[in-house]
Amino acid sequence: MTKILTDTDWQELWAESEQNGHASFQSKGFETIRKGKLLDVSHTYECWSELRNGLSISIHQEEFIDDLVWFRDIFDKSQFGLSFFLSGKVRIERHGLTDKTDEIVGRYYSECNCDIKETEWWKAGEKFSRIYLKIEPQEFFQSFGEEELEQIPISLRQVVMNGKVQPYYQQGEITQQMWKVLCNILKCPYQGLMKRMYLESQAIELITLHFQQIQEQEIRNHNFPGKNLRDVERIYQAKEILLGNLENPPSLIDLARQVGINEFKLKCGFRQVFGTSAFKYLHNYRLEKAKQLLALGDMKIEEVAFRVGFDSRSYFALAFRKKFGLNPKQYFQHHHKSL
Repeated sequence: MTKILTDTDWQELWAESEQNGHASFQSKGFETIRKGKLLDVSHTYECWSELRNGLSISIHQEEFIDDLVWFRDIFDKSQFGLSFFLSGKVRIERHGLTDKTDEIVGRYYSECNCDIKETEWWKAGEKFSRIYLKIEPQEFFQSFGEEELEQIPISLRQVVMNGKVQPYYQQGEITQQMWKVLCNILKCPYQGLMKRMYLESQAIELITLHFQQIQEQEIRNHNFPGKNLRDVERIYQAKEILLGNLENPPSLIDLARQVGINEFKLKCGFRQVFGTSAFKYLHNYRLEKAKQLLALGDMKIEEVAFRVGFDSRSYFALAFRKKFGLNPKQYFQHHHKSL
């Protein structure tokens, strides 16, 4: 027997199941958990966490009792999402945007559905689970400078810079690095404030890995100096060397020698791949890393500056303020006050 549901039906099922004691809704701090049996429809678990302005994460598990066709008719126009499939399968048609697509283990998608209607087909007894990141671009990217915004996908950049929202859908492969982060999220060892900060750091890493996958795809789709993918690999290797030596990075000449590419090609190629120079990239990464360490609150400002490669606290404070609008001490105080 195949059941048919709409979003409105789903909300009514939750309300009725909670009233009958078959499902529960609990909210504590930054987390909200909904779980239980929705009458004769499904076994459901969802843990939703608000991590920071413009970013939330949910862990969702579902098992339907009968085959189900679900018509999605409630929209969130500000929602951009990354959905990582951990088990199970669902077939979805986004009307006017995609044909029927299978969303399965090992795949993830990025989306902005806007007012796109969906139809979903679920199989009975299929245990489905996923991790979903919800991003509200204008809030999440509000502290980013114009040069940094040039490096994010155009679908997000358009929203941040001019409020223009275009629906899109794109599937990608869950890489080994992504799997590691997803496992970290599921096995989070912390509670309370530390859990929130830990989940935020892991969510941002997933977003970063997603952006990296998009960049790599763009490189494959466009001409690159020399049209040599081996050169692209060398440039990514150079980036990893830089990020692995924050305190004492090699010169551009030494970096080129280490990865086996000439200095000119490294200089030009790095800018084409990452949208900025090698050491501007390193500078920005140092500041982002410092921001994360300050948010954790485990180190003094001088220790953070040294850890990310700044020898001068005054220069660190100046660079930090230029990028984020607050000096390190103000950021530390503001961040922990808001939490």
